[in-house]
Amino acid sequence: MKVAAALLALCGSAAAFAPAQQAARVGTSLAALEDMPGGTAPWKNWDPLGLATLGSDSTLAWFRAAELKHSRVAMLATTGYLVQAAGWHFPGMLSSSENISFEQLSQMKPLDAWTAVPDTGEKHGQLFLGLG
Repeated sequence: MKVAAALLALCGSAAAFAPAQQAARVGTSLAALEDMPGGTAPWKNWDPLGLATLGSDSTLAWFRAAELKHSRVAMLATTGYLVQAAGWHFPGMLSSSENISFEQLSQMKPLDAWTAVPDTGEKHGQLFLGLG
């Protein structure tokens, strides 16, 4: 059993050094951009930097998916900012060791509240969001 596992591992590591297939680089046609749903007036499929012509159709699909993801994160961040600015807050303590409650943070301006969060809380938030 150990020998079989070692042989499989050896074969798998050898494949890592095999030459990769080179795919032909094909640009996206502007006709494909015109046919994509989601364009609205007054500038249907507005692309001032010409990013739609980079790469292939899958690259354009990746760009569109990334745009959707980032816009959703921006909307969520705006909602969180507005909720904080309205004074709504979670009940309880944010940090019992430093005696900071969510209610204390809700009485501050949003950016001041962020600076009042302990360093461990900031690092936890950044790690959760993938920024750290």
